[in-house]
Amino acid sequence: ASGDETPEVVAQFAARDPRVKYHVHPRNIGMMENFAYGIAQVDTPYFNILSDDDFLLPGFFDAAIGSLTADPEPGFFFGGLLFFDGAKAVAAPVEGWNIEGRVEPSTIFRALFPGSWITWTSSLFRTAAVAAAGGLRPELGYGADVELLLRLAVRNAAIVSRKPCGVVNLHHGSASAADGGQQYSAARILTIFESIENAVELAVREGSITQEEARSLRTIIRNGIEWRLFRRAFVLLAQGYRNSAMETAETLEGRYGSARLAAAIVRVAANTNYVGRLTCAGLRSLRRARETLRRHAPTDRYREYETLIERVRNDLEP
Repeated sequence: ASGDETPEVVAQFAARDPRVKYHVHPRNIGMMENFAYGIAQVDTPYFNILSDDDFLLPGFFDAAIGSLTADPEPGFFFGGLLFFDGAKAVAAPVEGWNIEGRVEPSTIFRALFPGSWITWTSSLFRTAAVAAAGGLRPELGYGADVELLLRLAVRNAAIVSRKPCGVVNLHHGSASAADGGQQYSAARILTIFESIENAVELAVREGSITQEEARSLRTIIRNGIEWRLFRRAFVLLAQGYRNSAMETAETLEGRYGSARLAAAIVRVAANTNYVGRLTCAGLRSLRRARETLRRHAPTDRYREYETLIERVRNDLEP
């Protein structure tokens, strides 16, 4: 129910391929609710979620379906994921994982857990595995895609391919950039991590992982929460959101007594006195410098990927 040219565009697709189905809600229910609705309609063994501004690379479905068909246990396939800013490839996270083929739960969880530069574009999900894990949780906002991947990784093996399979286009109009990250509040971050912690407990009860593996995962999750909140507070300060940064500091200290020092550092930086203003000015300068360096950094590392992206984009143009 977006009110734009979507009906006409989809009608063109459907005219070429009768498998295309189009559903319009009576009102605009938002991105994640739409994803949840779509997943609930799946009646095939596998599915992929593809946002309108991203695209898959040739061979993705052959590789993904072939892998999951050959091995009935893994819950999902995760292929090489490229992030493209319109001029060059800026990230290829799977490239640095040093894992490929069938990967057991604890290993794929550790690879996915940082959450940075990860989304589900290059994933093919086994429908039954997603249903068994509890499905998508749209109330978590635009972090729900990563949360689903992590929840699946707690209890399911995965097939990993380092071959580029999908491209995510980065732009200022994306959902995650539209509100300056304000939707990703401290409370929501905690809710996401708590959901993953609950998945660990359930996996232990089901026998999917051992107690020793669970202890290791809990440590990773706890350290991840503290670091994510601390880092998020300074990102918010660099963006000029002092109140949100202070809220994050309070959440950090309230959740973990051991994080008092980190919370105190955030409060000093967020203060409106001279030290706080100077700190925020420095953070903004660092942020601008980092963006400038990224834009002008040599691109030899991903040159092959950029050539591939441009070729496929040209093929996709009408």
